[in-house]
Amino acid sequence: MAPIHEVKVLEQRRISPPPGSAARPSLPFTFFDLVFFRFHPVQRLLFYKSPHSKSHFLHSELPKLKHSLSLTLHHFYPLAGSLTRPSAGQKPEILCSDDDFVRLNVAETGADFYELSGSHAHDVRKFHSLVPSLHSSGDRQAVLAIQATIFPNAGVVVGTTLHHAVADGSTYANFMKTWASIHKFGDQAADLAGRLPFYDRSVIKDSKGLEGIFLKDLQLLEDDPSLEAWDLDGRSDVVRATFTFSRNQLDSLQHRVVIRTSAQCSPYAVACGFVWAGLVHARGDTSKKKEHFGFVTGCRARLDPPIPSNYFGNCLGICCVEVKRSELTGRDGPLIAADAIWKVIKSLEEGAFKDAENWIRNVYNYASARALTVAGSPKLGMYEVDFGWGRPTKVEVISIERTGALSLAESREEKGGIEVGLALPSHEMEEFVSFFADKLSELSLPR
Repeated sequence: MAPIHEVKVLEQRRISPPPGSAARPSLPFTFFDLVFFRFHPVQRLLFYKSPHSKSHFLHSELPKLKHSLSLTLHHFYPLAGSLTRPSAGQKPEILCSDDDFVRLNVAETGADFYELSGSHAHDVRKFHSLVPSLHSSGDRQAVLAIQATIFPNAGVVVGTTLHHAVADGSTYANFMKTWASIHKFGDQAADLAGRLPFYDRSVIKDSKGLEGIFLKDLQLLEDDPSLEAWDLDGRSDVVRATFTFSRNQLDSLQHRVVIRTSAQCSPYAVACGFVWAGLVHARGDTSKKKEHFGFVTGCRARLDPPIPSNYFGNCLGICCVEVKRSELTGRDGPLIAADAIWKVIKSLEEGAFKDAENWIRNVYNYASARALTVAGSPKLGMYEVDFGWGRPTKVEVISIERTGALSLAESREEKGGIEVGLALPSHEMEEFVSFFADKLSELSLPR
């Protein structure tokens, strides 16, 4: 096994919004934010090729990176704030003040950039030193931390750690694209207007009293260890790998689902269904009669009236899928799984808030059942985050090893393709790799 490379921290800086910025009011939580209050932070890595030396990055790129981050925080000011740890029954909030900052680490490593940015299986521990930790002080916790790691003469990796209760993937993607655009073009970048955040919490209507229900559930489940069932941290045999579905493969899978079930399902459903069936096969847990799959749905456009797409915060609903294990392990398992996921997606047309009062309890129940879940989405467009160094070579969601999730992103190489990231014990990964290749061949899918 290749050695686990540590990084050398070159500097640690506190990056604040520019002095004299407008007043930054604290931001209350909504019931959407409460759903993710106990989730593990979301950790991502964006790999960028760069043939330049460490000296070039430190003297030419780093000053611009700091300045552009400060300008971006002027717009996304809650990300420099801190999250309160309320006493029982009280609602958390994001506290904001003139002293706020985001911690930026700058580091270097002697690890192989090209090896780490490949899609093959890697020991997950190789990536841990590339993502920063969220610092805390008393009853407050930072909500965002950033690290830029230099691979001299090869590349740069931008790592982020974000508290999920503060922002969902849509808000995070808007922040990263705004930061990259300001770094590349300056604060007059033409594409900023549609991304600048919308903060008005009054657009979130709580007609079902979900805030009170969720606060009570969080209090009752405070000592419940169920979420730890997903966590693979500390194991020495966990690896991560990336699998790509081409557009042709997804089209072929969709066609086969139509033949098998008559369902006109989406590329998202067929990719997730294929992976879900593959993991059930890889785990080989015959004690289960049912298998569970969980995902989130964007609710900005589903609210009545719809809210702006640039709304800052969380606006996601929890979706649950159950299928008999015997069906997923059969020859048509990937097709049946895709159909089941698609039926839940279609049911959202009748309203995204059916069973919403059970969202938090469902999360805990699915964690205890080691259900497969989803992090990210091809719609986020993370390969569009260009700081002027070109598009990322690779995007990784590091935190999936702690949240029982597969990660999704758009294919870097082909419009309409989907990348899937997995973190599994090595024996399960070997089984899944075999399943992936065999099923592609069995279903006569184009490679």
